[in-house]
Amino acid sequence: MKTYSIGQLAERCGIATQAIRYYEQERLMPKPQRTESNYRRYPEEHVARLQFILQAKQWGFTLDEIRELLILQDANGDRAQAKRIAEEKLIKVREQIRYLSKIESVLSKTLSECSGEGPMKEGCPIVEAITDGK
Repeated sequence: MKTYSIGQLAERCGIATQAIRYYEQERLMPKPQRTESNYRRYPEEHVARLQFILQAKQWGFTLDEIRELLILQDANGDRAQAKRIAEEKLIKVREQIRYLSKIESVLSKTLSECSGEGPMKEGCPIVEAITDGK
């Protein structure tokens, strides 16, 4: 069975070795086997688990949410719980999209109002919009 050192695992997954140690400390990654000289050795399934963690982070899941999903997966838990976690995440994502859409609209409007010329003392619609908190 192929195993990886922490450096090889980090390189394979594109993250720092410190991140792997942190995920172990946070109990997202299981403790790896150790060699006689106390070096960590990670089996292939740790690669998949680490890739899951990284992908879930990219999707905006928090470490607590990721931990919950991993616990469910490890225990062959109820899909309803995983669905609840995903539904809660979707609500938060939609709220963020609404907020970002508002920012996009205001920025677009103020950019079209700004000539980009002259001194700031004459007023700047971009700065004014940020100051007003529109």
